[in-house]
Amino acid sequence: MTKSIHARALLLGAATIALVACTGSSAPSESIRLNDNTQGYRITCGGAFSSVKDCYEQAGYLCGTKGYSVISESDIKPPGDSDYFWNAAAHQTVIRCNNNL
Repeated sequence: MTKSIHARALLLGAATIALVACTGSSAPSESIRLNDNTQGYRITCGGAFSSVKDCYEQAGYLCGTKGYSVISESDIKPPGDSDYFWNAAAHQTVIRCNNNL
């Protein structure tokens, strides 16, 4: 009976991790005005369960078939304070959709 309880706990843990991994890969974006007064987007991605690839996927979603140009990219490091030991570094990409050129 104990093995069954442990197996269920492991299965539940694996399902929880999989769910977090799926929901954690979204890349939030915000519409911004670029220096040349055109519309752009600031996309933040990365962290424990996602990568820079998520920024590019979000850019593709935002701009569609016209494509996009990367204006700038930067890494966002978590504070060095031990309270933030669980925060993974993130990445920020600023893009402009090609149809706004």
